[in-house]
Amino acid sequence: MKDLLFVGLGGMIGSLIRFSISKINFINSAFPINIFLINILGCFLAGLFFKYSLSVDRNISITINHFLIIGFCGGFTTFSAYSFDSLNLLSEGKFILQAIYLILSSTIGILFCYLGMNIIK
Repeated sequence: MKDLLFVGLGGMIGSLIRFSISKINFINSAFPINIFLINILGCFLAGLFFKYSLSVDRNISITINHFLIIGFCGGFTTFSAYSFDSLNLLSEGKFILQAIYLILSSTIGILFCYLGMNIIK
């Protein structure tokens, strides 16, 4: 139950920060710079939090993983989980599986987003 609380609290904070950043007008461009920056920052933070969690006590590490990586980074951006999973596959030497994961996640994700947007007329 404590784990769910940490994930939920981290997710709420991450989502609120993502929403706030997405409303800032950095530059006037068709390129979605805000979401791009959020995704890149989320990936950086997930890597940073993970590396830090390896250097602390196991109980603290679990809390860091639940609150900061799964919760905060997951709420801030799901792209961080996508990147993190890709790196795990690479580190395990599963190069073909990683390539399949990247291609399928991107293409099928875009396809299903398109279907979701167009299924109700």
